[in-house]
Amino acid sequence: IHLLRALAELRTRRPELAFTLDLVGDGPDAALLRAEASRLTLDPCVRFHGSLPHGQVLALLESASIFVLPSVTASDGDMEGIPVALMEAMAQGLPVISTRHSGIPELVEEDVSGLLVPERDPLALSRAIETLLAAPETWPLYGAAGRRRVEVAFERKELDRTLRELYVRVLPGRHVVAQ
Repeated sequence: IHLLRALAELRTRRPELAFTLDLVGDGPDAALLRAEASRLTLDPCVRFHGSLPHGQVLALLESASIFVLPSVTASDGDMEGIPVALMEAMAQGLPVISTRHSGIPELVEEDVSGLLVPERDPLALSRAIETLLAAPETWPLYGAAGRRRVEVAFERKELDRTLRELYVRVLPGRHVVAQ
C-alpha cells in the first residue's frame, strides 16, 4: 500500500516521469492492493502478476530499471531479516530502494547500492523513486555496487570461508573441512 501511495504522490508531483510498476506475489492483501491501485487511478501503470515461477520473476528483473521493496514491521512486531528478493535484484545489477527495516541496511549501502527510506513513509519513498527515475545515469553505478555487495557478503564461498574461520576460533586445534 505504501508503494502505491508513493507512486500516486509522485505522479501528482512529477507527471512527466513515466513509470510502470510490476507487482509480483500473492497473498491475503492482493484484493486490497488492487482496490487501492484503482482508488488512486494507478490502473494504467500497475501490473499485478500474482505468484510467478522463479524463471519468470528473473525475466521481470532483467527487464526492470529499478527494484523497490518497502518492507515494514507487522502489527504483531514480526519482521523479515534480509529479503531474498532484494538480494536477487541486487545480484541482477538493479539499483534498489527499500526501507530501514531489520537487516536491510546490512545489505543496501545507502547512496552506494541503493536508497533507504523510513518504514511507512510514502512521501519519502516517492522522493527516492523520483531521485532514481530522474537520474538514469546513476543506475549502472548503483547496480554494480549492489551486485558487488551481494557477491562479497552473501556469495556461498565467502560464507563458507567465514563459517570455517568461526569454527577454528570456537574449536581451536581441530581440523575443519567445509565444501
